[in-house]
Amino acid sequence: MNVDRRRFTTSLAGAAAAASRVLGANDRVRVGVIGTGGRGRELMRILCQFPDCDIPAVSDVIEPRMDEALGVLQNAARPQTAEKYVDYRRILERKDIDAVMIATTEHWHAIPFLHAVQARKPIYVEKPLSHSVVEGRTMVNAARKAGVLALMGTQQRTGPPYHRAVELIRSGRLGKIGLVESFNYSNTGARTGRPPDSDPPPGYHWDNWLGPAPLVPFNRARLASSWWFDYGGGMLTNWAVHHIDIILWAMGYPAPTAVSATGGKFVVDDLADTYDTLECSWEFPGWVMTYRYRGFNNYHTVLNRARNHGIIFYGSQATLVMDRFGFELYDERDVRKPAEKMDGIPWLDPKARNLVDPKTGQRTEQDGPYQRMFLDAVKEGKRELEPTLEQSHAATVCCQLGNIAYRLKRRIQWDAAREQIPGDSQAAAMLHKRYRAPFLLPKV
Repeated sequence: MNVDRRRFTTSLAGAAAAASRVLGANDRVRVGVIGTGGRGRELMRILCQFPDCDIPAVSDVIEPRMDEALGVLQNAARPQTAEKYVDYRRILERKDIDAVMIATTEHWHAIPFLHAVQARKPIYVEKPLSHSVVEGRTMVNAARKAGVLALMGTQQRTGPPYHRAVELIRSGRLGKIGLVESFNYSNTGARTGRPPDSDPPPGYHWDNWLGPAPLVPFNRARLASSWWFDYGGGMLTNWAVHHIDIILWAMGYPAPTAVSATGGKFVVDDLADTYDTLECSWEFPGWVMTYRYRGFNNYHTVLNRARNHGIIFYGSQATLVMDRFGFELYDERDVRKPAEKMDGIPWLDPKARNLVDPKTGQRTEQDGPYQRMFLDAVKEGKRELEPTLEQSHAATVCCQLGNIAYRLKRRIQWDAAREQIPGDSQAAAMLHKRYRAPFLLPKV
């Protein structure tokens, strides 16, 4: 990514001026996609379903992925074509790009995000928001200062069952809530294996893929980035962030005061360094939140919900158990039959995602409406959406603190007002990370 910094800064200024235009209801939204791996291509398939959205440019440091992305566009109901860029900054320089979607590996969220803020491009960034607490705070403050719309990809938020569940919880229907559990249990898929180091395949720009992370030889196992702390954060930042976003929303966005975690690699033998088993606990004033991850293990259903993920709110009057397919509310006096239940509803093409209800064959996750909400906000010139970036940062921080507690194998305190870990210099140092030059956080 050898781009002249002065020329890039000048071109960003021009792009920022162009980005100030307000789109009309009948205008098309032109989105540049940064990161065209699995999730990036999923987002592209979703965007292609909207007749008022074009994707004129894509970027990835693995060129074969961009070729696959162009295949997504060419095979869409309304075929499109796009320019390919190894350097995402070429997209930000373009005055015809109205917004960007960032679906890179987690450790590559912040740098293009901040460059997009400089270019005044509205941003949709996949979860988790950031790769460290300090990085996330920098992103929130930069977007707020510049007045740039930014939304983190937690698509569950548009699901009617989640809205109804939050309404019930906030109304006091469950009584006093002292414990909220969330979990992911599974015995499917794979991690990274133990392949040897090798030369990168043609079109794999390995130095740029590593970016701010330490320089290491190419190994295809590292491309499964979520399983490595240098590039992701295990299941806490890959999945639990969705659960925690909903929990904090339902509970009114409190901040934890302490975090504990235990676990390890007890089942999987591979090169990656994140856990396959985890138990994490966050202490809040008056209640506790927990997350359990049991990967690559046997699984049994929880309360009548046959899913391998979920959230359970335990109240003094009722218990609410939910997942991406709906929820059930059980009164304290009778746990045999739910007092209220609500199922998820399908949206658009069931083939757009592979997450389907095994009973009906219909999609119930909320991809589609969430991205539509972002496009509409871009058209309307909005500067903030719900969830706000501050709220998404709060959910991400909980996950990052959990990983710090896990890696240090001890309970840590949390001063949310100052975003500091008091009395533990080793833990406090993990709130930030080192960046490998020249892949540094831009100053905004």
